[in-house]
Amino acid sequence: MSSRREFLKSTIIMLFLSLFNFNINSSSQKKAKKTGTDIKGQIYRCVNGTPSENMKKVIELLGGIEKIIDKNDIVIIKPNVQWWNQGVPNLSALKTLVDIIMQRSGGFTGEVILAENSHRGPKPWESENSGWAAKFERNSDINGIINYNELCSLLKKDYGNNLTVSHWLDVDFEAKRIYHPCEGAGYVYCDGTKGVPLIEFNNSSTGGNYRSVIMTYPIFKTDKGTIVDFKNGVWDKGKYTKQPVKFINFPALNHHSDYCGVTSAVKNYLGITDLSGGSDPDNNGKLTANYYNFHSFAFNKWSPGPKSGMLGGEVACFMNKIRKADLNIVSAEWIGIISRTDLPAARTKAILASTDPVALDYHSCKYILYYNSHIPVHDVSNKKSPVYQYLKECSNYGVGQIDEEFIKVISYDHKAGRTQREDELFINGEMFWNKNLKNLLKYLYFRYINLI
Repeated sequence: MSSRREFLKSTIIMLFLSLFNFNINSSSQKKAKKTGTDIKGQIYRCVNGTPSENMKKVIELLGGIEKIIDKNDIVIIKPNVQWWNQGVPNLSALKTLVDIIMQRSGGFTGEVILAENSHRGPKPWESENSGWAAKFERNSDINGIINYNELCSLLKKDYGNNLTVSHWLDVDFEAKRIYHPCEGAGYVYCDGTKGVPLIEFNNSSTGGNYRSVIMTYPIFKTDKGTIVDFKNGVWDKGKYTKQPVKFINFPALNHHSDYCGVTSAVKNYLGITDLSGGSDPDNNGKLTANYYNFHSFAFNKWSPGPKSGMLGGEVACFMNKIRKADLNIVSAEWIGIISRTDLPAARTKAILASTDPVALDYHSCKYILYYNSHIPVHDVSNKKSPVYQYLKECSNYGVGQIDEEFIKVISYDHKAGRTQREDELFINGEMFWNKNLKNLLKYLYFRYINLI
């Protein structure tokens, strides 16, 4: 009976994969649009190298790390480590980025901080439901290193106190709510109390659909004893210094859900904010008074909220009023088709970078994620898709360019040994499947049933 069940399962899987491959091969490849003359931003890509090679080449295309990071900068790198496997930036790519900064031409006397709020309890570094402690099956590419804890230990051995790993914790998970850097580490709530300005964003709805969110941001201390206020900079001896703080937003590219679609550069900002109160607006969901957190403001727990695109609006407010990344880097060595941790996933071997998070997400979705998944909620060209709606809303508030006609793409292909042409920008990754029928049915649901 067991062997018969396995035979039937294998037969269904083979039929499914045959159907999938037929659809892929018979689909027409759309050519990229020609770049307009009024260029408003640039995307830099490198494909088909190792993660380390791709990172090095992308930084080279940007003009070198010296063009971005100065000798004495405090550099905050924000990966998303809530998940593992393809759900996080490639470990080798992150190590290479840190090495490039630390070893920049002219020297480096500043500090590098790997910082993240993974919303995984009071000790996220111990959580096996996060990329910190979970054992990676793929997306490491460093021998003997299986998660972010091990990567950070390796980097600490190399760079000592010049490198800090900072776990930002929600107030719900034992962090302090603070009002000033003299109070130590914690989260600042911009609700207009005790000298903190009111920085609020609302969805402009009426009645029961009205929601309002405030900006929150962390203050933390490095291993060197430097106090860093995420919004206002370095605090020392009773005042803010002029030491520059640079922020690198470093997400992975993955499927998220039917109500959000895609997680990458724009959504990664939720890992900076405090999500105390939980994800459900009907069951608390509040930070303080009538202000929701970033998740419960935009969504109804695991479903769309009262007004589409609000994720993009609140993140735009954060970028405009708190801090916007000096550089966004997307790790797309692996991409999650229906999950951030499980198969199916595609190995697309790409690193992308831009100062524009909206343009970067639009390009990554169109030319990498949707091109490999064919799942409607990933289709950023469809104005009804959740990812289009939140990117458009972010752009409406003055952050980023959603019209790719005004974005120039410079892409280097290691395999070809040259810069790619416009008609070569779609990346057809190698697909990896497993024998889990639940995951295959989930894929079928997202591709053929959950239509926009």
